[in-house]
Amino acid sequence: MKWYPVELHTHTEHSDGDFTVAGLVHAAKDRGFTAVALTDHNTASGLAEFAPALAREGLTGVAGIEWTTYFGHMLVLGEQGYTDWRGVRPGQIDEAIAAIHENHGVVGIAHPFALSNPINTGYHWEFQVSDWTAVDFLEVWSRDDAPCKIQSLRAFALWEQLLNRGCRITATSGRDWHREDHFAYAHTYVGLNEPLLQDAILQAVRDGHICLAAGPLLTMRGTDAAGQPWDIGDEVSPGLLSIDLSVDADTLPHDWDRAQIHPEKLRLVHNGQIVWEGPMQPQQTVSLDLSDGWLRADLIGTYYGRTGQHLAFTNPLFIHPRR
Repeated sequence: MKWYPVELHTHTEHSDGDFTVAGLVHAAKDRGFTAVALTDHNTASGLAEFAPALAREGLTGVAGIEWTTYFGHMLVLGEQGYTDWRGVRPGQIDEAIAAIHENHGVVGIAHPFALSNPINTGYHWEFQVSDWTAVDFLEVWSRDDAPCKIQSLRAFALWEQLLNRGCRITATSGRDWHREDHFAYAHTYVGLNEPLLQDAILQAVRDGHICLAAGPLLTMRGTDAAGQPWDIGDEVSPGLLSIDLSVDADTLPHDWDRAQIHPEKLRLVHNGQIVWEGPMQPQQTVSLDLSDGWLRADLIGTYYGRTGQHLAFTNPLFIHPRR
């Protein structure tokens, strides 16, 4: 599986960003991204400029929109049609998500615990989701300094709670990119065994083939008790697993500060509990006998002087008896 840095949350002058569409795509290329989504607030008017800009820069694009309401913000990616965000009340969000899925779109909750009233009306997620299994992804990390923000810690805790309830919801990081600056951001990586195209990116989000990193990229793969290979987002039977951990410190070399980000240890988390921990090495193989649930890998270290921080983590491997 090859891992691609992809930004899934951006804005241009078609809503409240400073970027032109061409400027956004150029900035994404300059930062080292291989693909970028266009998700302006409540409008797709920038898409006419998007394809030519992508062609000039040699990047892959994802067409999107950010639903921006009084009850929360929701990223809608790749919808083939249009679901009207106007008039959707807090108790009607399940029906709206179902309509977006009917149009082959992917749905993600943006910055669910961002500061809201009276500072930024609607930024905090207040829609009443009845069926969390219908939500494709959750923006666990958002904006600058994401690993350390209380909003991120709350989103991370919500994500783990949902995983423990049996929801297969993918964690992502969103730059919420409005303009160029010099702040520290985390990144979303998409894992693919096929060409980097919009449909492949969307399916990877659905399937959980996603890693998050605020510095080096941590990935995980391995084999199950029968010797069958697995990747992040797959499902395996309980039993003895061989787990290969890999840390790539050369990814996005111009978009994170090696003087401020220091990896220190690797960690494996099963159903929210640490089941293995060891010093950071570029390559590490671990064997664990695991029961039902999910397994995630974490990279822990110092982030801008703050110790014990998540620098990177994977989405889960799911462990269930074969049906």
